[in-house]
Amino acid sequence: MVTKEKLKQVQVLERTTRILNLLASRRTPYSMHDIAQLTDIHTSTAHRLLWNMAESGFVERDANGGWRLGLTFLELGNLVRDRLRIREKALPVMQQLFEKTGQTINLALRHDDHVMYIEHVFAPKTGVRLARQVGAVAPLHCTSGGKLFLCDCTPEEVSAYIARTKLAPRTPRSISSPEKLIMELNRVKELGWAEDREELEPGIQCVGGAIRNKAGRVVATLTVISSTDMQHKPEWVKHLLTAVREISAVVEDADCL
Repeated sequence: MVTKEKLKQVQVLERTTRILNLLASRRTPYSMHDIAQLTDIHTSTAHRLLWNMAESGFVERDANGGWRLGLTFLELGNLVRDRLRIREKALPVMQQLFEKTGQTINLALRHDDHVMYIEHVFAPKTGVRLARQVGAVAPLHCTSGGKLFLCDCTPEEVSAYIARTKLAPRTPRSISSPEKLIMELNRVKELGWAEDREELEPGIQCVGGAIRNKAGRVVATLTVISSTDMQHKPEWVKHLLTAVREISAVVEDADCL
């Protein structure tokens, strides 16, 4: 039997999650008024929850009275990232790939309908945009790595993804129709690698390869990110595919957990 106390605890957790998700939705702080309005939580309740979370460092209040996520999330995020065994196995290979291409190399996992970037070897001369920093997420259909994850799905799963996301575009070059996505996924399957042609960020292109476990399922993706100048793409793809094969050879089923 569910007691009133347990129901109250669930309600507090649900409201707390709503507030945290809102604060995570943008880089700039939210005012108390906006938090209460956008989460549909009474101002006094939101105020109490925020100060309770602030005591543990989950949120913090800036000099102007705005609220944002606290440094505790940075600490916890680093702990989660460091325990990912696939990251440990991939890093040396990523460094070698960086040395061969001179471009930023990103490692990503699937997180629901997105890819989440969990590590990169950064090339300062080319730069890394905000959308591809460690911990950032991006839609599957707008990224080379995401397309590789979609290629690993059944037709029914791809249809469900399309229905959920409506293939919302990120740039004018994003794939935004089911027909074009299916054509692109078929192309990726034939090539054995994927590319993003300014579909996530203007002026940024990338090529991606799949890291597979012993069962042949895609557990992570490796991408080479560059500017619109992709004159060395064939060479980069060759090095990329060698890299993902090398990592896949030492990946086990649980390595992405």
